Amino acid sequence: MSTSYLRGVAIAAFATLAVCGPVRAESGLVVGAGGAWKPDYLGSDDYEAAPLPMLRYSWSGETAASPASGYKSSLGLIDVQAGFPDGIDVGVARIATPSRNFTLRLGGGYRFGRDADDNHALRGMGDIDGQGIARVTLASEPANPRGLGTAFGLKYEMDVTDETDGETLSLFVDHALPLSASTTLTLSGDLRWADDDQMQAYFGVSPTQAARSGHRRFDADSGFSDAGLAARLDWSFAEHWILSGRLGYTRLLGDAADSPLVDDDGSANQFVLSTAVAYRF
Repeated sequence: MSTSYLRGVAIAAFATLAVCGPVRAESGLVVGAGGAWKPDYLGSDDYEAAPLPMLRYSWSGETAASPASGYKSSLGLIDVQAGFPDGIDVGVARIATPSRNFTLRLGGGYRFGRDADDNHALRGMGDIDGQGIARVTLASEPANPRGLGTAFGLKYEMDVTDETDGETLSLFVDHALPLSASTTLTLSGDLRWADDDQMQAYFGVSPTQAARSGHRRFDADSGFSDAGLAARLDWSFAEHWILSGRLGYTRLLGDAADSPLVDDDGSANQFVLSTAVAYRF
């Protein structure tokens, strides 16, 4: 299962609760649980229900405050976001204006692998172990405390455990708008590019795999691998509680869509439906 799916589900529960105040240093801890209906593997047309435990810690320092006018540049420890399954991201540089923050974050996390027994289409393909990843994010975000408005940016990730040696570059955009004092709707989109190693690991079929699985041999080259859209509804039904629901759609592209694992035995159209409840301390 792609780690981006699980991240999206988890962030759905945390987006409203985990924001930090813009004026002073503060921290927050959020715990929650939910469930998701998702493909067996990225490219599958078979779906399964899965539990989703969640944990998130956020901290922002005084340097994270936005100026009343003009702009302010900061270098150093600005903010920290850590949890499961996101990993950790540390803000190290920021240019802040009264309305927007432009932030560079360094971090890492975990990219989920794939088991050959996840689905009959994967028999003979072998397992892909989960990978530790390094991450660099450049984001433009609204400066208001609730995070309402449009955020966008670029995210680069690479496998640092030598399991796939894969690298990806993603363009993302989110727009959050209030429906009421307690309810927020967030619309999201993303476009992902993947290198040869990443594409071959998840969508390619080597000669050995072809002989074992019965799939035709397939060499997956670098290119745009997928594009996604999602809608998320967050409802703060009590002072510390939030209920979230999310519907996501991902379209596999290029060699990802042409892979025998997708074109012959799966689907390029991927859906995820999730719900979660979380509590902020």
